[in-house]
Amino acid sequence: MNKLMYNTDRNGFFVMKKEHLITTAVLLILWQTAAICVHNDILIPSPMQTMSWLFSSLQSAKFYSAVGASVYRIMGGWLISMAAALVLSIICYLVPVFARLFEPLQILTRTIPNVSYIIIALIWLGSEGAVRLVCFLILFPIFMNGFMNALQRESRDTRDAEAIYPETVPERIRKRILPELGAEIFSTGKTAASMGFKVGVMAEILGSVQNGIGRSINFCRLDLNTAGILGWTIVLIVLAACIDTLFGKINNIVKEEQGWKD
Repeated sequence: MNKLMYNTDRNGFFVMKKEHLITTAVLLILWQTAAICVHNDILIPSPMQTMSWLFSSLQSAKFYSAVGASVYRIMGGWLISMAAALVLSIICYLVPVFARLFEPLQILTRTIPNVSYIIIALIWLGSEGAVRLVCFLILFPIFMNGFMNALQRESRDTRDAEAIYPETVPERIRKRILPELGAEIFSTGKTAASMGFKVGVMAEILGSVQNGIGRSINFCRLDLNTAGILGWTIVLIVLAACIDTLFGKINNIVKEEQGWKD
């Protein structure tokens, strides 16, 4: 049975199946029909008006400046959260007592609402620094859970071999732990990056940053430019698809190299 979700090929590239094309066509028809029935550009602009706004924006330097600023902030928070989770997960794996002490904090970070993170970050750091902090606070638990699950899946044979042939801590990290986490970094990273764009742009809107996608969406809201809001939404969807393709490609390369080494 064909999956109705988007998928990637063996090289990690985005693949659109015929079901996707049919669904996209139906949604466009419904969108156009609703726009005709409502006949109000502020409430529901037509697909043609939205694409016209988007193509016009692609010719402006401000568009690329906004996209670059948002990507820079969000991926900065992504990198910091990934690095912190990588170090902390290795420590928790090597020192089980520390893992048990850290468990309540993990539960706490998963239960705090995202909007609370955003408001607190805005109070602490202002609009610019808040985006990275929000991304870190929300993405860190995702990375941490992924890394810990990957380490816990380590085979029993490997642990038995370690008991017979003990290794130093640096050797364990270099030979077993880091290779075990290699593919997980990009697998979990793909999910974390998509989430990062959602919460990052939300933080930009609430924080009224000087430049970014969130600021542009907020200006469209103030101008009652619904076509612009929908256009920026399409941009975010395209960015998410590009990230999925990139991480899927890297993830497959890492898995192939690990299989070759084995």
